[in-house]
Amino acid sequence: MTDLAMPPGDPVPTAPDVPPDAIGRRRSRTWFRGRSYAAGVHLEAFFVSAALGVIFNRVFLILTGYPQIGNATLHISHAIWGALAMMAALALYLAFLSPSLRGFISVLGGLGFGWFVDELGKFISRDVDYLFQPALSVIYCVFIGLFFWFRYLASRPPDADDAVLNALAALQSARLGVLTEADRDLTLHRLDELADGTPLMREVRALLTTTVPSPPLSSSRIQRWGNDLRLRYGAWTERPSFVPLVAALFGVLAVAVVASVLADAFTARGTTYSTWVGAGAAAVYTVLLVIGVVRLPRDRAMAFRWFNRAVLVWILVIQVFRFDRLQFVAVAGLLVSLGIWGLLRSAMAIEERRATQ
Repeated sequence: MTDLAMPPGDPVPTAPDVPPDAIGRRRSRTWFRGRSYAAGVHLEAFFVSAALGVIFNRVFLILTGYPQIGNATLHISHAIWGALAMMAALALYLAFLSPSLRGFISVLGGLGFGWFVDELGKFISRDVDYLFQPALSVIYCVFIGLFFWFRYLASRPPDADDAVLNALAALQSARLGVLTEADRDLTLHRLDELADGTPLMREVRALLTTTVPSPPLSSSRIQRWGNDLRLRYGAWTERPSFVPLVAALFGVLAVAVVASVLADAFTARGTTYSTWVGAGAAAVYTVLLVIGVVRLPRDRAMAFRWFNRAVLVWILVIQVFRFDRLQFVAVAGLLVSLGIWGLLRSAMAIEERRATQ
């Protein structure tokens, strides 16, 4: 067998396109570099899908009378289905490089996690009780921990490594025929902002600049509806009535949510833990909305971020604790809040693209 090792004393070759601080890095220090620009969107999709997995699973069990899959000896817990969904999401992530698959993986993994963690009552109670009362509070604490961890991961400022690797991901999308002109321009804009002058970055930028955006794919009815909605939104934002109407809308939402929480508190039999948490969450929700309304005339993108935080508090705290006592009312509120969250995410994406033009 040929010895491929270099003779002693020969200089170690270094790649000219590797930044100086990367030479000699320990391998473990490269594990958490190259963060996706879409990390916040995908982590948020995982998060919301997990919350939906918990809530809709419980609604299904209530409506069907808590059915069991199995026989007198076996019981197939839905935690198993959750674990299988998470395994499928991980397998898809490991097997395919397509950046456009990440959204589906986020939703599938989030639903699986929600189904899995919904069984927590069986694992923390002596009598293996799915309906163990404190389980919902423990699940809530798990979600709070995930929320802060995900916010930390998504809020870290990007660096040159992130810019290059996201540009390479854009080239992958171009090869697969799913790179839009807006995504290409946004990637180039961020690449210029974070340029470190290495040959690799220059080559990647040149290649991405000459890459022709993919032609639009045949769109479904839902996609056409979404495109039409984005066009209408763009036209509406140019009108003088935009800021007052958005401020009024979120003002009405704040009053409605606070009123519903107070109504729950007055109709409850005694003050419960859920009542206190709901009241505190309603206060936080209102403060976040007020900050968004104040920022709206000067910075729409930042105002929408504050609105988004408020809606997440609505979905992940207020609705969860209302579900503890008012299952069907909470589900109706959840559907409304998810619709508003989806519209907000679309508006935030439009404003972000606008900022780069």
